[in-house]
Amino acid sequence: MNFWKCIDFIFYFSLTLLMINDYFPDSFLFNLIPIKLNLWIILSLYLLYILSKRFRRPKNTDNINGQILSIIYLFFVMLLLTALGGKSASGIGLGNIGVWVTLGISLGEIFTQKRKSE
Repeated sequence: MNFWKCIDFIFYFSLTLLMINDYFPDSFLFNLIPIKLNLWIILSLYLLYILSKRFRRPKNTDNINGQILSIIYLFFVMLLLTALGGKSASGIGLGNIGVWVTLGISLGEIFTQKRKSE
């Protein structure tokens, strides 16, 4: 497993724990990793990714595939947490129109990038 796949795994694991804490604030996972530490992990990995992007140039198709997979993953996590009976305390759920607008804009951007790369 290369370095960036490991970083992606840690990022999505931390993001998933943050979403579980949002949907189920009384769960045992809340005490597993403190929320402030989880936020610092996510922000640190995001900054590392931005700074390292200068030195590595991923292929455009890798970027598009990564964006599609991350949208599918986050949508699946929201769907699963809602199906398990959770309700988002912050309002980031499937019933929020802002989530759907953001999803539409993201998919439009991906479609535009895909058309430009062809």
